[in-house]
Amino acid sequence: MNDPDPGKNRAGLPHIKLAELVRDKLVLVALAGNQVTADDLRDHGARDVLILNRDGGTTATRIGNHVRQCYTRLADVRTNNCNLAILHGRAAFALTDKRKFARFSHVLVPVGPAQLAVNLGLLRYGRRKHLVRIGMTELICNGKRRHYAVLEVRVQLRDHRRQYGPAGLTPLELMQRLSGLDYAALRWSEMMETGSHKGDIDLLVTQQALIDLKERYGLEVGTYPLDVYTDDGQGGYGFKSVPYFTPGLARGVLESATLSPGGIRVAAPRWRFLAFCYHLMFHNKSEHVCPDTREIRPDTFHKPHYYQELRRLADLAGTAVPRTFDDIENLLRDAGVFPSLDMIGFYSNKNAFLKKRYFQQVPTKAGLATFFVRDFGHGIETVPALRARLIEYFEILEEGPVNEVIYEQVIRGVRGGNWADPHAPGGRAEPVYWFVCWDPSPRPPSARTRRKHPRMDNENIRLKDDLRRDLGTRDKKILRVIHSSDNSLEALDHLEHLGVKNHPEIAKRLAGVC
Repeated sequence: MNDPDPGKNRAGLPHIKLAELVRDKLVLVALAGNQVTADDLRDHGARDVLILNRDGGTTATRIGNHVRQCYTRLADVRTNNCNLAILHGRAAFALTDKRKFARFSHVLVPVGPAQLAVNLGLLRYGRRKHLVRIGMTELICNGKRRHYAVLEVRVQLRDHRRQYGPAGLTPLELMQRLSGLDYAALRWSEMMETGSHKGDIDLLVTQQALIDLKERYGLEVGTYPLDVYTDDGQGGYGFKSVPYFTPGLARGVLESATLSPGGIRVAAPRWRFLAFCYHLMFHNKSEHVCPDTREIRPDTFHKPHYYQELRRLADLAGTAVPRTFDDIENLLRDAGVFPSLDMIGFYSNKNAFLKKRYFQQVPTKAGLATFFVRDFGHGIETVPALRARLIEYFEILEEGPVNEVIYEQVIRGVRGGNWADPHAPGGRAEPVYWFVCWDPSPRPPSARTRRKHPRMDNENIRLKDDLRRDLGTRDKKILRVIHSSDNSLEALDHLEHLGVKNHPEIAKRLAGVC
């Protein structure tokens, strides 16, 4: 008997032609054995194919029209730039962990035992629509017809810095592929040229160079890991939700970059040295440094070559090797590239060294708070309603628009300089209005607040969460229309950017805070 709807299968799901799914895609095939071949996928229009099976070497190797690599663990599914996955056997359990499937647009899983992984994935992520079963498809290989469930991935990633360069190339060849782009290799360029570099590559790029880099690296399967940061940190190419460097440091690194003998763009010696000092102090290298550490020694960092590189770059720059973290701080301040306290706050997440150094040294009482209204297409229309809510908990000491006098200072110094938001016009929601507030009755943070916002010193500041929900839309239930300080110390830093620290009423309250 004929199926009454030939476009659907017995489960009522629409049939999707394989070519519509794989055309012009980089396709990953995991643990398929001989059930799926690169030739079959190429015939259906796949741009390139990565085959993961239990045979072969651990290093990705191009063989004819595809790349092969040994499957060793479930995490292998995500360490590439493929945007569609066909997962067999144990590999299908990548659907139970969003971190492993989030970068794919679609995932195909064969009908049979592997459907258990599909059901588990849908149980965990289906209700939030992060993973949606949209249909069925079929693939004919070696004369045998096989059926697959098709799942669409609808995850919006916040962190996009991890990219992958073409498989089989050396680090030097990867850099040479970027000829003509406005980028700078941040570390270990000499080792790339000698062929001794191992591990990932860190790059700083402009937004335009990022577009070009992704286009060049996206032409074929990529498996070599790179961490790519933009000069402004927008679009998820930053570090802990803020730019990797301050604007001045990023500008100095990129504008001073020239080609090395091997064809790698590197910053001038002074800027390389400053960038490395910044890296050691504010990025994950200091996560391994004991709190209260002042002196910098060969054994300060968890790997000795970081100290060796610090000495080498200091020599290249013609300057003294920093003996203490105070020396590094002074170097960065003198160069005008030291981050704001707000930016350090982001860097200090999971970093006991930074928390101790910058947020526990100067005792401050809770009570002072700053709030910034961001523009999501309505300018200052929301200000009256927000003001009315703020005065339920706070006394407003001063307020005003983010005018041309303070614009640059506020943009750079508050929120780490990162005002990107995909739900704002143009993807950027800049501050348009500000409030300096005083809470006469601050409340100790709840256990939940201490867990989610460890630097917050006043539970009443969480009012911003209610405001974000109240101003949400049908498409985005929580809209980050308002930004605030997390504690009195951060609010003090904001006063510097606003230029109101000497305002009489504010100065009066500060006398009781500091």
